[in-house]
Amino acid sequence: MDAHEYERMVAVTRRASERSSGPEAAPAPRTDTMPAAVLNLQRMAGNESVSALLGQQEDEEPRSPVHDVVGSGGGSPLEPGARSFLEGRMGADFSDVRVHTGGSADASARSINAQAYTVGTDVVFREGAYQPDSPGGRHVLAHELAHVMQQKAGPVSGTPAPGGISVSHPSDSFEQAAEATASQV
Repeated sequence: MDAHEYERMVAVTRRASERSSGPEAAPAPRTDTMPAAVLNLQRMAGNESVSALLGQQEDEEPRSPVHDVVGSGGGSPLEPGARSFLEGRMGADFSDVRVHTGGSADASARSINAQAYTVGTDVVFREGAYQPDSPGGRHVLAHELAHVMQQKAGPVSGTPAPGGISVSHPSDSFEQAAEATASQV
């Protein structure tokens, strides 16, 4: 080893030790083999934890389009005539209900094989299903508004479904109660 090689090695060693702030410091990430963010995560959490996290991401199901619609903050208020009629019949205030229609709402309702569904105060309709002025449309709306009332009162049952959502079954007590309410309107 000549003098120049020795000086280069000392300089590299010195730069590496300057980056360290103590015995727990890890070497700088190798960005030539993996994304820097993953390498930084490995430094902080350890290889085993990061491997488990990455494995979980590969196993996760695609996110349901339901999340995009109900989490959008969009929607419209209930049509005033239908709102007044149903508030009087059902004895509830529906001023905070948001009705979602259109392409995204349709795709999301289709994704769970529903004409309409409710999450909290968001009521989502498949294309053509929101017809508050027709008897059939009013029945569907009353059914969904019964779910709004149920969900305001507390947790409701549901079966886990793909995409990180829960869907009720037609035979469960909440569905039967919503249908009974809609039939009385």
